[in-house]
Amino acid sequence: MANAPEAPAAAGFLSGRAFAAIRIAATLAIVAGLIFKLSPGDLASTLRDADPWLLLAALMLMALVQALVVAKWLVLLRARDVEAPLLQVIRAYCVGNLLSNVLPTAVGGDVYRVYRIQREANARAADVTMSVLYERATGYGAMTCLGALGAAFYYGEAAIGLLALAAGAAAALLLAVVLPRMPFPAVRHDHFLRNLLAHRRELIAVYQMSVFSIVIQALFISTIALAGRALGIHVSWWYWAFITWVAAIAVLLPITLGGLGVRESSFSGLLKHAGATAAQGASAGFALGLLLIAVNAAGLLAVELVARLGYGAAVAVGSASTPPAQPEADAVAVER
Repeated sequence: MANAPEAPAAAGFLSGRAFAAIRIAATLAIVAGLIFKLSPGDLASTLRDADPWLLLAALMLMALVQALVVAKWLVLLRARDVEAPLLQVIRAYCVGNLLSNVLPTAVGGDVYRVYRIQREANARAADVTMSVLYERATGYGAMTCLGALGAAFYYGEAAIGLLALAAGAAAALLLAVVLPRMPFPAVRHDHFLRNLLAHRRELIAVYQMSVFSIVIQALFISTIALAGRALGIHVSWWYWAFITWVAAIAVLLPITLGGLGVRESSFSGLLKHAGATAAQGASAGFALGLLLIAVNAAGLLAVELVARLGYGAAVAVGSASTPPAQPEADAVAVER
């Protein structure tokens, strides 16, 4: 009888392993089917003819995009008064992205990011969790806006696209004026709503990072467009915005590892509709996944190298929670 409570945990563990096995099998089946349908020769020919300099430019632009996302997450963490060392934030972000892309995790690497930063900064789980959720939400929101604009401009409704741009700019300016002045709800500090939005400063930070995400996602789309141009795909930037949004939504479905196969199939079908070959579209999807893995792996390697050389204490974003980290606290005082 004493061992009875272990049964649900064991069942959950087995069901988690079963789900992971199903996702691995689905990934292998979809990728194998895609390669068989396109033929390995077509894919090899597309990759062999790729422009290496454009691929290198896409790699550099992807590195910039990932650095900007880390900066956005840092702002959201600070808005929650979570003071984590910069190297730990970069490490958590890179490892989380790698987990999301290569391991059969149902919820991606975000759980790891929350766990790691909560532990390193001695912060509340709710604060770190909300920073990750806002980072994700602002990114997907910006991608949705650009995807809708891409559909409007590409399919000939330029007037609708221009009207949407003007309305978005007006709304952003209005919020910039109103948010600092509007009354913030008087809620007790122990109220559960404080877990959703801690204070006005966080509200303003979320708004600012929502606008910043438009820039980040525009650069992300440009990265994919550069990789596509390297593979011989010539379509408008607005069409890239539209299909990147569609592919991003498709990858959210927990079918395969990191969306592998789903992403490539989406690009293949959508780019074939625009005049590219199916092999070029699938290659663009593969290139996007490889760029993400390469940049985050390089970022993780750089962080480990910096830490081993002893520069970790100098490169930090505050550390009020741990007494030995006085140099980090001094760095924050200078930055602020």
